[in-house]
Amino acid sequence: MVEERNLYLTQTVARRRPIRSAPLRILARRRVGFLLRLSLAVVFFWFGVLKLAGVSPVIDLLRDAMPILAHSPYIELLGAAEIVIAVGLVIDRLSGYAAALMILHLIGTLSLVLISPRLVFEPVFPVLTMQGEFLAKNLVLITAGLTVISSRDR
Repeated sequence: MVEERNLYLTQTVARRRPIRSAPLRILARRRVGFLLRLSLAVVFFWFGVLKLAGVSPVIDLLRDAMPILAHSPYIELLGAAEIVIAVGLVIDRLSGYAAALMILHLIGTLSLVLISPRLVFEPVFPVLTMQGEFLAKNLVLITAGLTVISSRDR
């Protein structure tokens, strides 16, 4: 008799729907695009400020791959461009253009895989160096940029 009652309780619990957080889903549905743009903007603003301050870890990567870009005024221009991208991502009307610029910028950064594969893979492909892991995150950022652009069509 006890076993039948426990079986009944187990079946009742199993049939219940999972508890959903309706307010969180509503907020996410309404603001997910803006939150994505805002998080990308924070990252690009941060990267840009580090370059303008001359303390970006990317400077060493540039020095090894393309030495001319690791010096003034190029590194400052790169930092300023990242800050412009960040501001554009926050402004709704400009976010699609900013995302397109962001994607071009990231593809340019990924070109280091072709220019200096020894900096990205060690000892050989597919083993990534620390710089390679840093560059791999660009694939996610590019996809996020494409998401921003595609959300502008709706």
